[in-house]
Amino acid sequence: MNDQQASPARRRALFGVGATAAAAVAWNQFRSVSAPGGDSARNDAVNGDRAQVLTPGARYSDHLPDVTLQTQSGRSVRLVSDLIQNKRVLVSFFYTHCNGICPLTSALFQRLRRPLADQFGEDICLISVTLDPLVDTPAELKRYAGLRDAEDESNAQQTGLASWYFLTGSPEDVEAVRVGFGYTDPDPVLDADRTQHAGLFTFGNDRTNRWCTFPVGLDFDQTLAGIVRFLGTSSEHRYAWLPRPRQTPA
Repeated sequence: MNDQQASPARRRALFGVGATAAAAVAWNQFRSVSAPGGDSARNDAVNGDRAQVLTPGARYSDHLPDVTLQTQSGRSVRLVSDLIQNKRVLVSFFYTHCNGICPLTSALFQRLRRPLADQFGEDICLISVTLDPLVDTPAELKRYAGLRDAEDESNAQQTGLASWYFLTGSPEDVEAVRVGFGYTDPDPVLDADRTQHAGLFTFGNDRTNRWCTFPVGLDFDQTLAGIVRFLGTSSEHRYAWLPRPRQTPA
């Protein structure tokens, strides 16, 4: 089965889940508690017991696995320490031979890069994590990223674009990232089928500990305004981007 063969009912259900997520701030004040022990404890919290204890006040990113992944340029980066900690980020999941929702998500991220860089400069990046790490090597990611003018994540700011990291790694580390962000299905059969993955993306400001999820496919202007207002901290970000009523022709 490929993405285009996913049932319409499931696609509608996924979109409904995303619309609900878009209306709620899912991770504003909570995180899971990690046992002492550094990175290994952080990873165990994701890969081990799924019953996580949430406590008020700390960061959502504390429960994400700080695994080492490879970019489309072959550079090794730590997911949390290098890309998320104290930054603004957008995160999606994809794979290069996906012919369903992935091209739409990639097209959205490509379109968001310039306006987000205009608002936040170097303080924002986009992250796309493959769901098929055995096929999607750094070289394959570089080829795919080149189709979106993102073959080199390091020179984005020179062109006025937000940095865009396409990431791969070991199957275990990629799975830990997917589970850490909550991109799972309660049905184990569907959860194991990457062609059934949801058309959603997550974005957050690690400094303010505000995180949210939107569905792919919303109106672009509304999507951009929602991201800027949610990630921003200035009055301009919060209020200048409020929705305006559409003008009705006389």
